[in-house]
Amino acid sequence: MILIKFKRTLVLSTALILIGCANGVLENVRKVTYPPDFNYISDEKLTSTMQQFAWYTTLLDNSLQDELPVPEEQRLNAISILHKMEDLSHELGQENLSSNHNIVSFNIDQFRQNIINARNGLQQDPPNYYLAGSVSAYCLNCHSLGKNPGFQ
Repeated sequence: MILIKFKRTLVLSTALILIGCANGVLENVRKVTYPPDFNYISDEKLTSTMQQFAWYTTLLDNSLQDELPVPEEQRLNAISILHKMEDLSHELGQENLSSNHNIVSFNIDQFRQNIINARNGLQQDPPNYYLAGSVSAYCLNCHSLGKNPGFQ
């Protein structure tokens, strides 16, 4: 009899936990349990954001590789891409916020500043393309092979 009650309790508890997780209860719990200066980044959000960075980086590299000198339209396109990348970087945290992804927390501010510097270089007269051409190298700071195997 005790075993049957235990099994029922276990099944009921498991069901309630699954329902709670499915309805976003954990997100509300995090708001209360994490300190205000903590930025929780879900794995899905991190993956999606990183995929967008990869896409923008590819677009940026392609817009700067076609021909020299770079046509004005491509330069303006590259500036627009860098604006989008800067905006996207804010989704991963603000200055001095810790998160559940330490590598992101430690590097996002510098990555964002590199993007801003690259954009500023393109806005100069004459434009400086070096930093914009190096954006993909900034990604490699965190994603280099073997450095952070779980974060590639």
